Amino acid sequence: MGYDAQDLDLSVNLRPVAGVNDQGGGLIWRAKDAKNYYVARFNPLENNFRVYRVVDGKRTQLQSAEATYPGAWCHLRVTMKGDHIVCYKDGVKLLDVHDATFPGPGKIGLWSKSDAQTEFDELKLQGL
Repeated sequence: MGYDAQDLDLSVNLRPVAGVNDQGGGLIWRAKDAKNYYVARFNPLENNFRVYRVVDGKRTQLQSAEATYPGAWCHLRVTMKGDHIVCYKDGVKLLDVHDATFPGPGKIGLWSKSDAQTEFDELKLQGL
């Protein structure tokens, strides 16, 4: 049985392993299906951490911040209450936006793309 989360505190440890076109990965939440969700992702090739909404498979950036990769595991965390999204990398708040595209509960998940090879560990979900 799956669990739907609405207001949440979601976190994971992430380690980019390889990838020529893309590296890193992130967290998905309030997912309705494979084409409708929020995603916060870290990309060490671009040195950035971004939050997006994905509607009908089209990704729209909500906010971006510079974020470097120290060469080890990093910790990503997302909180969302109502329409307020806050994203942290290694304990530092880097993204803070409001978006009401997906107001109800949805699934959570892990995200990567292209040829990114990423290890994930200690996925944690808490309700707010």
